[in-house]
Amino acid sequence: MTRNNLIAEDGEETLRRRSWLKAWLPARSRMLNALQLRFEPVPDADQPVALPEESVLHASMRQGMGLIIAAALIAGALPFFYTWYTAARLGTAAPIAQLGQWADLGNVPGLQVLGVDKVLAETAATAAGLKPAFFPGWLAAGITALGQWINWPLRWLGIWIVYGLGVLVIAKLLGATTTLQQFYTLSSFAFLPLILTGLGFIPCVGIVANIVALLWALAVYVVAVRAATKLSTGLAVLATLLPAAMAALLSMVLAFSVASAIVSAFVR
Repeated sequence: MTRNNLIAEDGEETLRRRSWLKAWLPARSRMLNALQLRFEPVPDADQPVALPEESVLHASMRQGMGLIIAAALIAGALPFFYTWYTAARLGTAAPIAQLGQWADLGNVPGLQVLGVDKVLAETAATAAGLKPAFFPGWLAAGITALGQWINWPLRWLGIWIVYGLGVLVIAKLLGATTTLQQFYTLSSFAFLPLILTGLGFIPCVGIVANIVALLWALAVYVVAVRAATKLSTGLAVLATLLPAAMAALLSMVLAFSVASAIVSAFVR
């Protein structure tokens, strides 16, 4: 095989790699535009408009899915190594090591009222001291930490689909004319700022990073909803926040019901 043939094959491999990335990830210029809240409204089908190459409207739903997976893996990388290191030091699995942090539950007022704070704290401390039955501690820690890392994109994709469906239903009720593909494609860019949540385990810095990530993601999501649905900014905000408010209300009702059942059981 000649040198020219090697160069040709390397070039073809590079093109295939770039083609694969292009199929599953939006162009960098489009991601930058999304982070800067630059979303053009989706043009009408009967009135085509020439859009610049860096427009987010050129992205596809498959690229949106790939973007969420990549962002989640990047966000979960540092927590993965931190969790592995922490659990390996204790020589146990990652969930059990994290359970050991519950030993300080005495500061949770709700548990104090129920009178179960000490029981949970002792149970957590005991479980954290258990050793893996089949694997060395460091290996068990690595495997379980890896499982948690893989769960990041699965969890983000679930939020993208389920929460997005709620937003889409509300938007449709408010008069939106968007399609499922357009909506999910544009809303996927809102997960880019959530990469900052990967710093959440760092004391002090994590709180700031989480707040910035959530506010930034909310802003991108609202602008994306407005562009996809052609609703006003106020209605886009309403469509974005109403499912969260309904979910929070339902969670409060369920939590109150469970707390009431537990209190009634202890009183008896």
